[in-house]
Amino acid sequence: MLRLERALRHKFSPDQPRAPAGQPNGGRWIPADGAGSDDADTSHGTEGDVASRSQTLLDDGTRVLTLRIRSGQREYDRQDIVTAPDGQSRIFETSGLTQTIRDGATGAVLGRSTFTADGAEPEAFAQPAFAPAVPLGVATVELALWLFSVLSSRNSLYSRTVLGLSAHEFKPDPEGGGKPVVWVGPITRDKLDKACRRNAQVEEMTNRVARRVHATGLYTSPQAFGNKVHYEIAKEVKSLKDPDFKAEISLDRSSIEILYGTEGSVRLDLLERGSRGTTCIYDYKTGNAQLDFKRAVKPALVAKAYFPGTLRFIVIQVKPRL
Repeated sequence: MLRLERALRHKFSPDQPRAPAGQPNGGRWIPADGAGSDDADTSHGTEGDVASRSQTLLDDGTRVLTLRIRSGQREYDRQDIVTAPDGQSRIFETSGLTQTIRDGATGAVLGRSTFTADGAEPEAFAQPAFAPAVPLGVATVELALWLFSVLSSRNSLYSRTVLGLSAHEFKPDPEGGGKPVVWVGPITRDKLDKACRRNAQVEEMTNRVARRVHATGLYTSPQAFGNKVHYEIAKEVKSLKDPDFKAEISLDRSSIEILYGTEGSVRLDLLERGSRGTTCIYDYKTGNAQLDFKRAVKPALVAKAYFPGTLRFIVIQVKPRL
């Protein structure tokens, strides 16, 4: 009986992903080692497709599964599957700088975009005849934010995870202009520097200020350390007097700038206005807090209010190296 119990546990795990509906084996659990059945292809790959896999379970129960695909096996290089506790899921398939987002339950394409020097730009994609259009929706942005947080924790010296969004995602155009766009994934630092020209400067400044504050020891808690780092960075940015580079902005509910830290205000770390309607939001972290939907909406609304011509956002998480 004990051997049987162990065998059953080995055969089934709630952590295993399932193939999307509409696939030949839709809804079936995929083996944890990545192997699929010989006669059924899955969007999650087979043993021969997958070069590596990693899974992260977040505090709220959201699961993020990342698969790196062997060269030449599929039309994409990596696949990230994000599944919320309520069962909603999205599949992010990335090939180079082009990303396709699918509904995890049906496999339907929700959007396709390419990351450019101006941020994420929409791409056309084919849909089955008579298939209803499925909007990206709030759920996609929420799951993309969780993926952004997980991938940002894996940043290296050579690449940074970015979240590219159209302004439409947070404040729809009343005239219906523009297409909603979501793009999330790692890009090389040189490509990020082309999109956000001050990125290298922000990283250098964040590292330098954090090391200086850390060396003084003049803080009583991790939160106090973070507050002091934020304050020192803001002071340095403000000394530049660059109208396109702003730090520690506070706006009231009417989007009017007020004294930083005023109770009930909406605050934002660091904001860079780029060319052609792109605004870069730097979210620097000295702790382990994750950027969830509520925390992302406010800075995006602040950025759009402060720079009214904003058409798209690029969100970058900056974590100082001490």
